[in-house]
Amino acid sequence: MYRTMIGKHQSQKSSEFHYSSSRELSPQISSLETIAHPMCANYSTTPASSPRMCPEQGFILCPRYCSERCKKQHWPMHSSMCTHPYLEENWQPRWILQDRPPSFACASTSFSPSSFIFPAFDVLNLSQNEACGDIRNLVNTVNNLSKDFQGKLDVLLNNSDPIITNRILVILYALLTPGPSFDEAAELAVHLMYSSVLSAPTATYLKCCLDDIYGTQSKGSDISFQVSLDTRGKGKIYSLQTVSGVKQPLEMFASTYGLVQALKDLRRVLDAPENADSWDRFLFKLRPSHRMAFKRFRETGVLAPFSADTSNFTQPNRLMFSAQGEWLGRSDSNPFQGWDIEPGFKSSMVESADIFGCLFFYLKSQFRQFAYQVQKLEINFIVTQFDPQILAKGISAGVIPIFEGACFDRIDTRDMMDDIGIEACLADWGPLLNQGNATASLLMHSRAWHNGRPYALARCNPRMALMMFMHKCLQIPGLKIKLESVFTQGLRSPALLRLIESLDAFYDHDDVFHELLVYEHANSAAAAVHLHLRPRHKIHPKRFGVPLTASEHQLPDVSKSKFYDLASLNEVDFSARFLEFGWNSG
Repeated sequence: MYRTMIGKHQSQKSSEFHYSSSRELSPQISSLETIAHPMCANYSTTPASSPRMCPEQGFILCPRYCSERCKKQHWPMHSSMCTHPYLEENWQPRWILQDRPPSFACASTSFSPSSFIFPAFDVLNLSQNEACGDIRNLVNTVNNLSKDFQGKLDVLLNNSDPIITNRILVILYALLTPGPSFDEAAELAVHLMYSSVLSAPTATYLKCCLDDIYGTQSKGSDISFQVSLDTRGKGKIYSLQTVSGVKQPLEMFASTYGLVQALKDLRRVLDAPENADSWDRFLFKLRPSHRMAFKRFRETGVLAPFSADTSNFTQPNRLMFSAQGEWLGRSDSNPFQGWDIEPGFKSSMVESADIFGCLFFYLKSQFRQFAYQVQKLEINFIVTQFDPQILAKGISAGVIPIFEGACFDRIDTRDMMDDIGIEACLADWGPLLNQGNATASLLMHSRAWHNGRPYALARCNPRMALMMFMHKCLQIPGLKIKLESVFTQGLRSPALLRLIESLDAFYDHDDVFHELLVYEHANSAAAAVHLHLRPRHKIHPKRFGVPLTASEHQLPDVSKSKFYDLASLNEVDFSARFLEFGWNSG
């Protein structure tokens, strides 16, 4: 799970780790063809030649062609996609076609923490406060710094999972090291984060980055791994980990398995029979064109526009497989989790039907802006891999010199409260907030707050919640007939299952959640470290779908398109709750 802190260091002391050395390295990248705009999808393969791609830009949809001529030429290859059952409006899951009850398996995961379901947010939110999370929150926060921001930002990213920690370290270095252009680095970051296969130039560049990070660049002892890396700007990337923690990621990165073995295990996980109904349930929530987009992403393993030729992606992404070539991701892998995709859809040069094309260009623009900000400003990144409670004590004891005493303007503990409770989170991290900043904030969120409270959620009481929902909906003309058709198949109905999953978006949990806060002694625990629980938030809304300054008992009120983004694409948990703590006078 991501347990991260993000803050602005106020001290004038040097940001150098006194126990780590740095040499100027910038891996060179060559022969990398970036995608600047959607290309024509027409490509052909003949016995005498390799695949040939039309070099023109695509304009005509289905999926993207430069002309009617190319569209007709490509039809023999494209026809199977255009006539696929997924594109039918009345497509039904396999359990309906086979007239059987559905069987939903829990997706196993190695490095896909629950926090991935939360769209990225600006942890500093300087627009609300006068002057972290995973990479997504970090990118969102840095990109939202005001244009006149001239301060220094020191960011601590901690995760107790060594694989997640070192993936963060590698992706940050690949994106921020001097050498590649902003466009090249941004596209590299997209593929390193989300594509299970890479092009040969990208795989070669990744190996150079790994050599820089874990080779002669590092310096430590028999029990610690320490490294200092240059960025495009004045800041640096530091990492402090245990040697035992780095061992497993290093074995992954140094592995020699081939693409065939990697894809075989990827298919084993994605196509496992026990996951079929869960996958169909997800697809049923999507628009027809979006179902096809997900199908192509799972088949190619590449996050790219629908029309992109991925035949040159011939190397496994060693950040995603074990040392033995075993897929470490989720069976229901979804790159949309964790991003606020609405801005990308509105500003993208791709039609919304090609959702992975929209996401690709949106992420490229976000990573490009992030790299530019890092070049322009003085931002240091400290990536660590420790138990968060031990880390808090270590910071207090001066183990990480760049952070000394109470210096954090923002601390995002993520879902740590679900593991150790609110009181322990506040006791560990509250004293590390910057006392000189009246708007300093400590953030928490919980998805498990309702455990032991079976009456808390609508989906745990679907009969009562559905009655309330039906009572409201039946007052809307024309909706009664639609709802009656939903109930005809009983609990086998995919539409009914989707409705039950969404009920918590319209359910008031405030009273039951308040019971948890009383049980956890939230107010007294906050007061013990001179903080208070904010009745109105300044950084993140109390729950999904409500405004930042929402009052008690305020229910989500979002547009139909936004609800689709949150519920179907982001797959957010509408029962999740967020807490903010600030100084008693703040």
